[in-house]
Amino acid sequence: MPDYQAVLSSHEISKNIADLLEDIDPIQYNGSNRARRVRNVNDYIQGRNDMPLEPLLDWAAKADRGAYAGKVAVLRQSIRDFQTQKALLTVPYTRTSHKQFEYKTIELEMDRPMKVIDQQIYDRAAKSGFPRNFFQESYFDHVTLYCMPDNANCNFSHFSDCSFHVCRLYGVKFWDTRLYGCEFHSCRIEFTLFPDSTLANTHFRDCSIHSAAFLRSRMTRCNTVDCSVGRLNFNGARLDGCTYGRITRLPNSRIEGLEDASITMGGATQEEVRYNRNAIFHALGEQDPEHPPASRDRPPGPER
Repeated sequence: MPDYQAVLSSHEISKNIADLLEDIDPIQYNGSNRARRVRNVNDYIQGRNDMPLEPLLDWAAKADRGAYAGKVAVLRQSIRDFQTQKALLTVPYTRTSHKQFEYKTIELEMDRPMKVIDQQIYDRAAKSGFPRNFFQESYFDHVTLYCMPDNANCNFSHFSDCSFHVCRLYGVKFWDTRLYGCEFHSCRIEFTLFPDSTLANTHFRDCSIHSAAFLRSRMTRCNTVDCSVGRLNFNGARLDGCTYGRITRLPNSRIEGLEDASITMGGATQEEVRYNRNAIFHALGEQDPEHPPASRDRPPGPER
């Protein structure tokens, strides 16, 4: 079985490359175009464009008599590690273990103790195999997750400031789960459920999201950017201050329940809420039934 590892996201690598270019030549590579530069590099790493990144890194390695060659080598290794981990998104994680860990516990709700999972415990379990119910009723604190078994059960768990980096989530269940300050980067998310869950300041970037359901989910200030989406279900969901951008629809995709979802923006005017609602529908390639396209009046036909 291949070795899964924690890697930098392509967006983080892109920001590091932008930092390096600005350090080498702060006049040419100033902050005015930083956002576009980061996006272009990220698109290249993700295979969405063919910008000449390698010649640029060659130039950076030779700049100032090779003073930056070491940093360029680190960046190139980061890209290779990312591509290696991304290739594993099609490979199910199959390690199993009957070994149980000694957990600390925390009670966020009365009479419901939760296992505390930190990075050290997660890494050990990922290497040897996740024991039964490892992900259920657990408190994940500042953990970077890079592999999960298919059909993992994360019901009633709490993820605080966690990152899912280049991670396969297939058939995963997040029933009545809390995700606060989390990030999903370059994940493959399929047949995954978030029913009755709370997602706050939790973002999806560069992910493939297919057959995912956010039934009755409460989503607050969640951004979904540069993702490809297939079948999504928002029945009963509440989206407060959420945004979607640069979304690609997969073949045979379908968006359900969006017209009935509650889309709000705390503290915003009605006009701002309408604008955000229209932007979400437009980004997802859907027509808002509250704002159908204007019909054109046809001229009367000739009399017979």
